[in-house]
Amino acid sequence: MAYLIHVANVLYLLSYVVKDILWLRLLSIFGGTLLLVSYVAAVPPAFTPLAWGCVFAAINGYQVYLLILERRPVRLKEEEQRLYQLVFRSLTPREFVKLLGLARWEHARAAERVVERGRELDRMMVIVSGAMDVEVDGKAISRLREGKFVGEMSFVTGQPPSADVVATAETRYVWWPRGELQKFLAGNPALRAAMQLVIGTDLAAKLRAA
Repeated sequence: MAYLIHVANVLYLLSYVVKDILWLRLLSIFGGTLLLVSYVAAVPPAFTPLAWGCVFAAINGYQVYLLILERRPVRLKEEEQRLYQLVFRSLTPREFVKLLGLARWEHARAAERVVERGRELDRMMVIVSGAMDVEVDGKAISRLREGKFVGEMSFVTGQPPSADVVATAETRYVWWPRGELQKFLAGNPALRAAMQLVIGTDLAAKLRAA
């Protein structure tokens, strides 16, 4: 059974060479399985390394399962795909799906006040279709169209909004509760960095337009 040990070590060596973590774990499992066979075939059987080998194989097997789940194709509904293309293309589709898990979809009627100046805002929104006006003292100072954030400054600074935001027509938008989103991003540093980039890009575009 010595040849099994040699083959197993060759597989372990290959696992150290490959860059894909999935293949690394698969090769480790194959190599470990050959070692388990050699432990069973030994006279007497080597029960201690056999037990540890089973533990390592189980851990690697579970990690392979998680990796396969993460690599499954992401299917988005038409409206979700539109939002992804409008705003969140810098995120991976799977990151976007995680973000959508916290989102709520809503309609605003024409002339409905979505944001009130000086009143604490508990959400951050993105317009999917339609438009909203940013108003100060009843006067529109800018128009936000599809793909634009609403309430992002309050989300970033924690301060009440400095202007009203009013729907100009029937408007479809998606929103995230501020507290839930902040907590979620705090636990996902990579996604938080991606979201900061998305929000920063939106703010820069609004400043250029102003």
